[in-house]
Amino acid sequence: MKFIVLGKYNATGLAGFMKNPDEDRTSMISSMMDKAGGSLEAMYLTRGGYDIVAIGDAPDFDTLAAVKMLVMASGAVSEMEILEASDFGKIAAKAASLTGTYKAPGA
Repeated sequence: MKFIVLGKYNATGLAGFMKNPDEDRTSMISSMMDKAGGSLEAMYLTRGGYDIVAIGDAPDFDTLAAVKMLVMASGAVSEMEILEASDFGKIAAKAASLTGTYKAPGA
């Protein structure tokens, strides 16, 4: 499964960066994903509502949930949201096949 992860560092995580600004976080996350059976395609430090955006592949959602548990337990991240990339055409075809099976309340 293709994933996009959005994360927010907290004060502990940011203090860690200042303590060791040369630490290669992308390499560390990439190694963790390899060990979990997935891969990290890209990781970015971003401006805006989230500090981190990571994109990659994982065998399944449970693998990403385990990665989230590990990262959140470190105490360096305050929020981590996992988004699963989907094929819009396949979803639209499935929706089209269900046309007529649902009506809005009161309709």
